[in-house]
Amino acid sequence: MKYRVEVKTKEILGEIDRKIYGHFIEHLGRCIYGGIYEENSNLSDENGFRKDVLNAIKDIKIPVLRWPGGNFASNYHWIDGIGQKEKRPKKLDTAWMSEDNNHFGTDEFIKYCRIIDAEPYICLNLGTGTLDEALSWVEYCNYDGDTLFANLRRKNGNEKPFKVKYWGLGNELYGKWQHGYTNPENYGEKAREYSQFIKKIDPEIETIAVGANDPEWDLEVIKRSGDIIDFISLHIYVKPDFDDHYKIVALPYFIEKRISLLENVIEVGKSYLREKKDIKIAFDEWNIWREKIENEENYNLSDGLFACGVFHILHRHCNTVKMANLAQLVNVIGAIKTNKNGLFLTPLYYAFYLYSNNTGKFLISSYTESETYNTEYLNNKIENIPYLDITASMDEEYIYIHVINRKIENEIEVDFKIDCEIENEGELFILTGKKPTSKNDFSKEEVKIVNEKITIYSSFKIVFRPISANVIKIKKKSF
Repeated sequence: MKYRVEVKTKEILGEIDRKIYGHFIEHLGRCIYGGIYEENSNLSDENGFRKDVLNAIKDIKIPVLRWPGGNFASNYHWIDGIGQKEKRPKKLDTAWMSEDNNHFGTDEFIKYCRIIDAEPYICLNLGTGTLDEALSWVEYCNYDGDTLFANLRRKNGNEKPFKVKYWGLGNELYGKWQHGYTNPENYGEKAREYSQFIKKIDPEIETIAVGANDPEWDLEVIKRSGDIIDFISLHIYVKPDFDDHYKIVALPYFIEKRISLLENVIEVGKSYLREKKDIKIAFDEWNIWREKIENEENYNLSDGLFACGVFHILHRHCNTVKMANLAQLVNVIGAIKTNKNGLFLTPLYYAFYLYSNNTGKFLISSYTESETYNTEYLNNKIENIPYLDITASMDEEYIYIHVINRKIENEIEVDFKIDCEIENEGELFILTGKKPTSKNDFSKEEVKIVNEKITIYSSFKIVFRPISANVIKIKKKSF
């Protein structure tokens, strides 16, 4: 078959929010302790932050970081995690049945976000917590007046408010595994109440209500709180019990069906509201997950291309999905893996590196001719998955064409046509390896990114390697 792509820079389809490249850290396994934070390690700085992890995180330019959970958030009392570390109480976390010394708390989280230049996103305890506790936390972080909790922040060494913009109204309260499990009617009223009073402390705050990937729950929550919330969340972990490459790289299209369903629910829910309200989607937990979390699952090239495919879906839904957070950032089911001596970077990490560094502000129209295939997941048919998957974006200076070749054995030669004048020298960034099961570990790196200089014109050809994700970076001609 002849593969062909047309890119139309004059047709802007939406604005891609950089927050779709966000991440999530939870007090789970070795994500925080032994991951981003390790006291008394020669690899850590004076704050206890692992310097090697910090450097890797800076390279993927994380725009937003969610904390402290997850399930952990529904039994977390923030007051335990401030002040002198040696005086903080060690607590039993009954979400993950672990002991937490509370040495990584609010001030440490904010400092970490400032170092990596990420927006902090705090998830409140709507399980065992109270409204008063939540408001006190917001006051501690964001209020600049002469009050108990604002002064407590100052006492702990932070004169100026943190100005945390994003606050999650609990986590997965639709689930029986969660502290505070409830029904959508009760949760919707609670989300409305919390959001209302939080925004009295700081009107600039944006709140994220719990979505359940369930139309009945999501609709009820929007009907009851939609006039005061800003986002509704979506959590999807795909859990394949197979190693079939073509099935794994098709899973983003299963996710897309769930995003489209939530978009429709939001539109129906908005019809119940007294005023028109823009409710966005926060896809604030997603990943591929095969093993028990404590096994700290490693990832292969197929998984990396799955992540790239998710980014293509998020690009296409950029007008509704304004935040996404991979769960987790380090260890557990993380993009980065550490031990006492160092780290290695998984194909998931490199997927973020490739796209976070090479995506423009605006989604532009692109047309692709490609062979397709069909598969299924959880008895859901997934049809018309293209072997050649394209999205395109641009900013003032560059055009970025994002290209996935899902074929295992075949290179794909593609004819490109662009509707504007471009410079003839471009760059091609390539994420690939020898086979779908290629992995990185502490002793080897089988999957990585390479880049090449290429010569291009308004019409040009490129041959893409098998099992690869690519970005063509093209400079627009200035006149």
